[in-house]
Amino acid sequence: MSSKLTLLKFNSNIAKVNFDDSTGKRNSVAKDYCGYHTEKAANWNCLSCGSLLCQECFPAAPEPMRRPYCTLCGGNMHHLGVANSLPPFWSQMPRFFAYPFSVNGGIFLALLAALTIASVKLFDPSGLLVLLPIFILGSLAIRQGLRVIEFCSQGKSRPPSIPDLFDGNPTTLKMLGLILAYSMLVRSLGHLGWFGLGAIVCLSGLLPASIMLLAVHGSLREALSPVQVIQLAVRTGWSYLGLVLVLITTAQGPNRVIALLPAATLRQLSEHSPHVLLVMFVVSTAYFNMVMGAMMGYLLFQHHQDLGIVPDDEHATAPADKRALDLARAVILVRESRYEDALRHMAGMVADYPNDIPVLEYHHKLLCELGGDPERVVQHTERYLNAMVGAQRKSSLVGALEAARRVVPHYRPGSIAVRRALAEEYFLQRQFKPAIALIGMLHKEAPTSDELPAAYYLLARIYSEGVRDDAKAVMVLDFLLKHFPGHAMTGEIEKYRKVILSLGKTDQPGACAAT
Repeated sequence: MSSKLTLLKFNSNIAKVNFDDSTGKRNSVAKDYCGYHTEKAANWNCLSCGSLLCQECFPAAPEPMRRPYCTLCGGNMHHLGVANSLPPFWSQMPRFFAYPFSVNGGIFLALLAALTIASVKLFDPSGLLVLLPIFILGSLAIRQGLRVIEFCSQGKSRPPSIPDLFDGNPTTLKMLGLILAYSMLVRSLGHLGWFGLGAIVCLSGLLPASIMLLAVHGSLREALSPVQVIQLAVRTGWSYLGLVLVLITTAQGPNRVIALLPAATLRQLSEHSPHVLLVMFVVSTAYFNMVMGAMMGYLLFQHHQDLGIVPDDEHATAPADKRALDLARAVILVRESRYEDALRHMAGMVADYPNDIPVLEYHHKLLCELGGDPERVVQHTERYLNAMVGAQRKSSLVGALEAARRVVPHYRPGSIAVRRALAEEYFLQRQFKPAIALIGMLHKEAPTSDELPAAYYLLARIYSEGVRDDAKAVMVLDFLLKHFPGHAMTGEIEKYRKVILSLGKTDQPGACAAT
């Protein structure tokens, strides 16, 4: 059906809300895809009929207490969230290892290097005071790692800045308390033989979950709660097990960096420049600490809805827009060939939004393409054209009129103001015949209308500047001067008449045929 194809082309413009994939490529890592845009990840899923829709097709906002209904079956719509469109953890490895090299990450690593060099210069390695810079450097690294987890769990792409580390939450001390608690527990389990060894392995596997809870909630109680820790591990599923294995490997990074140095170089640095080795160790430790933080944060972000984490504004769903959602519902009905349902839905929207141009536009398009009810086409076109004139959206007038005339061939708007605006648009498009047909006989249809002088002044311009018939233009102007003396446009009419005569385009004005 050609009308359906035309409507579907129109749908791509009318229903666009806030998701626009300019690449046109299928997101191969998403779990589910939109039923109408197969290259886009689905954001909504109907729990009853199973339909999958992207945010463009269903621009709703998730509400915890009230789910939106499905357009097709009326069932509850479930929000799939950002997680459905996020790439899997393993595919982001290059990004994790590049994460510390951003501006904020580079500044932090440079700060640690400078503090390390200053500590070597200012403190005696054999004295007790050397513990102060060690504590400061360790605290900064711990705090940075926790903030990285927090930032990444919210979907933020940049690492925290130096000021972001000092937000008043003493998570560094809480982290030290967490490590102390785990150390004591491991020591206690070490006396229980094979059972204790198995418990220690399980406990070590749950340590990342405790760290993530501390980073996100800032509560040592939650981080040490067995229920909370196990729930986090279970909710993230197999991804958590993969994370633990990757973290075990990544944690060996600082030692591997030092081991990469040739033996001769390592020996020379140890003898002559031990501070260089110290700086390398501190910076590499902080680097891999940030990498592991990015990994843990990304896993949390993948499950942020289940874990109650509020994403950053960059990933937040747009606020609920009932009008946009209602308009998108009509598009879905058209795509499913449920045209009568779509018409009833749009009639209700027009009642709710009587002056909304996009709503009137889509209803007009739907009526004209289906073409089954000429009377409704005329009634709605009158409303639509008047609304566009009132909103100064005159560039679309001609297209709307011609679409209506494909259903009602001899249709002419009843409003003189609309007909004048249409004639002006036709004039600008240099289509003079339809312009004259719209306003050429207004002196008979509406001789007392206040819009007549402006309409006939436009008619004179069309005759003179378009058709090149100055005699008719002057006759129209004479008609206005005779029948509307003292009108606000009289001066402009007389001036235009003099211009035509002064250019010598006619010798004698003649009498107006309209009289």
